[in-house]
Amino acid sequence: MWLLLTVVILVSVVIGLWCARGGAPAEESSPSLLRAVILIILGGMSVVAGAGAYVVVVFTTCFTFNFSRPVWSDLKAKLFVANIFVPVLLAIGAGLAASGILSPILTGVGLDGGLAVGLPIMAAIVGLQFIQLWVLIWGPVEKRFITKRLLAQGIRPEQIASGILAGISNPASGFAKRFGMIEEDVGVLWVSPDRLVFWGDVEQFSLTREEVVQIERKADKGSTTMLWGLQHTILHVRGAGGAERQFRLHAEGLWTMGQKRRVMARLAELVENWKSNAAPVAAAGPQ
Repeated sequence: MWLLLTVVILVSVVIGLWCARGGAPAEESSPSLLRAVILIILGGMSVVAGAGAYVVVVFTTCFTFNFSRPVWSDLKAKLFVANIFVPVLLAIGAGLAASGILSPILTGVGLDGGLAVGLPIMAAIVGLQFIQLWVLIWGPVEKRFITKRLLAQGIRPEQIASGILAGISNPASGFAKRFGMIEEDVGVLWVSPDRLVFWGDVEQFSLTREEVVQIERKADKGSTTMLWGLQHTILHVRGAGGAERQFRLHAEGLWTMGQKRRVMARLAELVENWKSNAAPVAAAGPQ
């Protein structure tokens, strides 16, 4: 997220400087009609290119075609790159089109020609960053990947539908693990009467109540999810020999932070009820 923000700020600065150098002289009251038309055309082309790139990334699962082996780590790297270029294309396109429309108004109120052109572009880039704090544009890619990867492992569609799309991470991981997406694996979590079952790209586990020694809800202080009040469910699991592992659960395949918050709360309730055996639970997945 922060690397993307740095990149778009640098891009916006470059565009602003270019516009300032090539913009209208101070004595001109407004940019030419030709320049406005060119900006709108270039903006439209950039938006179409960005939208097309987004559709291609989604429907190719970010250019992933072989689901017979673990590929989540490779997909994360490709999504990291896509998350830079696709939003930038969309934001710059929207900014250019807005600039073609608004720059005559801005120059009319006294702004320099170059600033009148560059300001809408910078506003569009920064505005998209705030939109992406709420809208999870890669949710469809996560859902497609999880479904295709589990089907390739022999999990039936009805089993996938009966669980919750989930990711796992280690809450003790340092900052380096946050490069890109923090999830170390993604898959489906089932809450069966006697076990918690997770089946992911790499890891699979089936936990009894005795193995889950503690369940806690905790916000991730290093994540933007804190802005929306999300709390992650963390499982403290005692394995063979008494060694303890922690699994932080994430909700996957969603469109907005509002949806993620609701699914995370539901997931926490299901797991806590399962641990206390206080309520009926969801259907079981593979054992």
